[in-house]
Amino acid sequence: MTLVFVAVLLAACALDWWLIRPWEARHRPGQPAHDDEPLEFVVPRTLFFHPGHTWARLESDGQVTVGVDDLARTAIGDIENIELPAVGEKLEAGRPAIAVQLAAGALSLVAPVSGTVTEVNRIFGTDPVRLRWRPYKEGWAFRLAPGDNLAAELGRLNIGRDAERWMRHELDRLHRLIAVGVLELPVEGALQRAGDEARRRVSRELFRVEPGGGELPS
Repeated sequence: MTLVFVAVLLAACALDWWLIRPWEARHRPGQPAHDDEPLEFVVPRTLFFHPGHTWARLESDGQVTVGVDDLARTAIGDIENIELPAVGEKLEAGRPAIAVQLAAGALSLVAPVSGTVTEVNRIFGTDPVRLRWRPYKEGWAFRLAPGDNLAAELGRLNIGRDAERWMRHELDRLHRLIAVGVLELPVEGALQRAGDEARRRVSRELFRVEPGGGELPS
């Protein structure tokens, strides 16, 4: 009986070490176990994704909740400060709406749709770690009352399977930036280690923002 117990215990330990732990590491959003393993990011099928890596969610009261997606939060890493738009501010789709301050510099993220800001997530602004671990739940940035062009603007965003395919394309884009030396591994917090020119290039190619603040065509 003792031998059977020891055999079962050893089998359980082997299962945990060789199967369960590697699986958990691979499936932890944006946290690959090793630099050479493929990245995987969460893409909720009910959200609309802007090419600049922000997302929009339609609420039952007609408002739109906006946040930053999983790929962006992974590449950004630790955040010094976040500046959110003020309540009452009017935003345009594709124009800068969120200012992210890193230890090595700053970058902007765009609004996915147009509208007037009705609420900002104060906890998000004072506790940026929420963006890193729950970008689609507590990590929302602000809510807005959408404008008259909401249907057309949502039609230009990615949702469902289209969003999954788009995210795979964006991962390829990220890998190319790493391959040519613009960013360095690990991907988690890569923008923290990037120089000014590299951040400007990432802003253009990944976050779809011109250095002067305009939106690039998709």
